Amino acid sequence: MRTQTPDRLAVILKRELDAEDAFITNDTDLPASDTTITWPLSSNRTLVVTFASPPADVPDKQARLAALSESFADLFAEALREIPKSRPEPAITLKSELDALAGRTHADIAFIIDAKSPIIWGASEAAINADDKPIDQVLFDAFAHARELGISWRQLLAQPPTFRNEKRETKLSADGPRLLHLVPPVDELAGLSGAEKEILNARLLLGRNVIGRLRSNPILPQLHRGDHLHETIREDSFGYIARSFATIYVLILVFPGHFDELGAERAMTRALPTIEKLVISLPPDDTPNTRQGAVVALRPRRR
Repeated sequence: MRTQTPDRLAVILKRELDAEDAFITNDTDLPASDTTITWPLSSNRTLVVTFASPPADVPDKQARLAALSESFADLFAEALREIPKSRPEPAITLKSELDALAGRTHADIAFIIDAKSPIIWGASEAAINADDKPIDQVLFDAFAHARELGISWRQLLAQPPTFRNEKRETKLSADGPRLLHLVPPVDELAGLSGAEKEILNARLLLGRNVIGRLRSNPILPQLHRGDHLHETIREDSFGYIARSFATIYVLILVFPGHFDELGAERAMTRALPTIEKLVISLPPDDTPNTRQGAVVALRPRRR
């Protein structure tokens, strides 16, 4: 049911553009149609004007719509206030929270693993400051380029590191031509520039190293039984803080060297309630070779 102000705006637009209908939607990814003209509005909302048949003078109508948006700016603003803003998907909000947590703690990566599967439920990319601006623009641009190429940072983190088997290669070399059948290593960051690969690969190796250590922690398989993981590692070349929540999840902050442990702990404690709500609200992961089902906090069995 539409409110009064959007209806008033629709009447004007239908009359001035000879349109069949006009409405505002929170959907910013609308399918293309030859009987529809769209106009972007603030707060990720879109004005949609529909016609009974494809209009012959689309440029004229678009120009007229632009003029109407200026002439009736107050009415447009009132309509937007009466329509609730769309909420971003939990995965997008979670990434933003992890980006911000990495920024507050000066961590290289903030991410969340699952004690029962190899899934990475959320991972920061480029850390942001209090104004939601990237702290390192070069790193931000590298991650943006990776997304454009279809590279999934979360899936890359979840994969175990690959090592060259020197003994196997030596044996094959003695067999002559069979050496030609060796499969070259896959370039996980194909398409990125050399500089982009270098900065992302450094973080990738660091994150996988920490995941490997945590996966070998005997407490991890016992989280669903009520155990808790709260581990801090400080070494010369790297460090991390890992803290379990919601029975089966672990929030991890990874650092390239020494870090402010007390400050990182405080920031993690403040951020954890929001992060927990977002993780619990995530839809099931559809990554191949992972578990299926809803993401929920498992409860202990009744005795």
